Amino acid sequence: MVPVVPAVSARMAGPVRERVTDADRRHFDFVQTLLRISDELTEEETANVKVFCLHLIPKGHLEQLRRAMDVFVKLMELDKIDQENLDFLKEILERIGRQDLIQNVLRRFQPPDREIPENPELQPGTIQQGADAEGNATSNTYVVVNGQVRMIQETLDRLRNHIATLSGTRRSQVKFRGYKKHKSILVHFSIPRENTAVLRHMADHSDPRLVYMGVKSLQIDSEVPIKVQPGVPLYDVKRQLPVDDIEVGCSTRTKHQRAPQSWTRLSALNLFSDALPLHLQAAASLEYQGFSYSLVRALVQKDRLREHQMRQAIQNLRNAEVDSNTLRQKAEVDSNTLRQKAEVDSNTIMTFRSKLDITENRLKEALETIAVLEEKLQQAQEYAEKAAKQVTSHVTEYKGEKPPGGWPQEYRGEKPPGGWPQQYMGEKPPGGWPQEYRGEKPPGDLSAQVEKADAATQTHLAGPVGTAVRPGDVGDKLGEDPTVQEEEKRSSRQDSGIGREDALGSEAPEQERDTSGTEGAASRSTGDSKQDVVTFGGKGSEPGKFKFLRGVVVSPSNEICVADMGNRRVQVHSMEGVYLRNFPTVVPGTGESTMLPRDVCMDSNGTLWVVGEGETAEHVVQYSTDGAAMARFDLKKSHNFRGIAVDTRTNHILVTDAANTEVQVFRPDGSLVRTVRHPEGEMKYPHYVTVDGEGNILVSDWRSDSVYVYDESGKFLFQFGGKGSGEGQLMYPRGICTGSSGHILVADNENRRVQIFTRHGEFVRTFRTGFKPTGLAVGPEGQLVVTDQPNHTLAVFSNY
Repeated sequence: MVPVVPAVSARMAGPVRERVTDADRRHFDFVQTLLRISDELTEEETANVKVFCLHLIPKGHLEQLRRAMDVFVKLMELDKIDQENLDFLKEILERIGRQDLIQNVLRRFQPPDREIPENPELQPGTIQQGADAEGNATSNTYVVVNGQVRMIQETLDRLRNHIATLSGTRRSQVKFRGYKKHKSILVHFSIPRENTAVLRHMADHSDPRLVYMGVKSLQIDSEVPIKVQPGVPLYDVKRQLPVDDIEVGCSTRTKHQRAPQSWTRLSALNLFSDALPLHLQAAASLEYQGFSYSLVRALVQKDRLREHQMRQAIQNLRNAEVDSNTLRQKAEVDSNTLRQKAEVDSNTIMTFRSKLDITENRLKEALETIAVLEEKLQQAQEYAEKAAKQVTSHVTEYKGEKPPGGWPQEYRGEKPPGGWPQQYMGEKPPGGWPQEYRGEKPPGDLSAQVEKADAATQTHLAGPVGTAVRPGDVGDKLGEDPTVQEEEKRSSRQDSGIGREDALGSEAPEQERDTSGTEGAASRSTGDSKQDVVTFGGKGSEPGKFKFLRGVVVSPSNEICVADMGNRRVQVHSMEGVYLRNFPTVVPGTGESTMLPRDVCMDSNGTLWVVGEGETAEHVVQYSTDGAAMARFDLKKSHNFRGIAVDTRTNHILVTDAANTEVQVFRPDGSLVRTVRHPEGEMKYPHYVTVDGEGNILVSDWRSDSVYVYDESGKFLFQFGGKGSGEGQLMYPRGICTGSSGHILVADNENRRVQIFTRHGEFVRTFRTGFKPTGLAVGPEGQLVVTDQPNHTLAVFSNY
């Protein structure tokens, strides 16, 4: 039998294939180098790297690359960087100021001894001047360095960095063009033409830094080559000094002096860096004085010439000092005068522009109102004609004249269906015969009845603008008095047992109903003009519409002023919802045109104070009732909603600052009086603020779901509320105000209600609005005005 060889043995007998090759390891090192650079870069430097790659990677795709490593991978896909060519990455790192990463990370990755191919046909002075990619003129620079066996990449990089440093330009602007070897090495660079003067001057004086670099000669374009000579040792005798000392071109002061033990190439390079001045005192203090005396003498002469020129310039400046001061003072006076005049003119123009906008808005509103009134007048005429026809028909019947179309059936003697009525059968009806059938003249003149019917029609049509007119109501009961109708409706509503408590779901006693001076009971309205709420507005930018309305205040003349934030304006309406006017919230004396109004209040003089957000700061601006800007002061921008109130007793302006968890009290000129804070820091997000009749400061805190009360000096008194949906609890309270009886009204936003408390913070009752209330205000007759920001509407409650 032939023995069977196991398959495992057969596989083991074959050659073992290496799983990880040198190419794989090289790739791993490359990726690890990029990761290290990505980790070393800060967020700002990563953003700068993305900016440098905008011309290669689309902006939309670049925003999705979060790390610098993601950008490097994209550059690898675009064939901008690879394992053999990292010049693109070096250029970016140099421009963002991270040369340390080039030195410590990239150079360690590059393989050593990368030899550069030679150009045997290179001849100095044969290539004409050119320009770089940016259009800047460049010069060809030929450098002869001490001979070496071969030119490798590390040597070229070092020489290129030195040339860039000495010429005062970037490494990326020094372009390598080629090299040729003989006894020495001829290297060709192109550098910006404006930087060649420095190299030419250093070569003329045999600067030690060129000697340190091993430069033997320097040629710029087709000029005569300049030889660089190291300093000649004293007595023309070279001692056996350290090689670093000789290469730098030093010589001893005396033949008995020895080189310091700590002397290195780095010491010599730092000695002649731009950070240390090269002048005679520094040269005299050196251990070695063979550092190109010709360069030192040239610099000293240049310093002396510069010193002479500076002394002459100082003398000239002293001679012209009086005239200069006179001209400066005159220029300052003229500048201040022009600046003040410009500010006055700017404020005047802005005021005129504001008044012009208000006039245009009023004219537009008047035209719209005239159109509405003309339409209603036409409707009234139609209804009056209809009513007149009906009254004429009745009059014709009462006078016994034959009406158009003939007499009705009962007047023709025909028996109507169902038999004759009681009065036609000769029977006396209960209560006696009517006056008409007894042959008596009805009371009053018939024409008076016609006029009364026409007046009732006009009364029905003449309602507030915006109130829907129902044609079916006109002509049904023309002879009835509207006051009697209202009394009958009210009595029927009371008989049916429907009162305020049933409509609102609240059982508050009669004595606790705080209507700020107005007692009564009425059901809450949902848009019907017969009930006690008026709702108007809606989202839009035309007059009468709102966009994210917030704060609200009511004037003594029953005008509602609303901060229409989204439309950058303040709108004014009547208590019945009639649109009156609006004005833009301009910011005087700044480059900003308008601001976003957050809240509004009114001082004792009847002027409005509005707090809002501008482009670069937040502002508090005082406006007249017709919208003319009067004064302003600025606040630091915080990106938080601010509330505003006025203490009418002191005329102080109170503004909430949620960023600093405080309320700031200002004078009208913007000077800070005091800040109000909770002593233990419990007030987290002050939102709206108001001042009661005793001068106490009431602040609604949106974050802690509470109301904080302070006296007029800022001393904390008490707090009430707390998160929840029960009686006296709040969830995200917003607007706050007080009524004439001293009760505190708080907009309980998340619970869709307004809660009423005593002046001591004791719960009184709840009033449900049906929407999330934002701003609150109480009118002079006790009306409650509430803004509904999500629905862009405003509601006026007569009874609550």
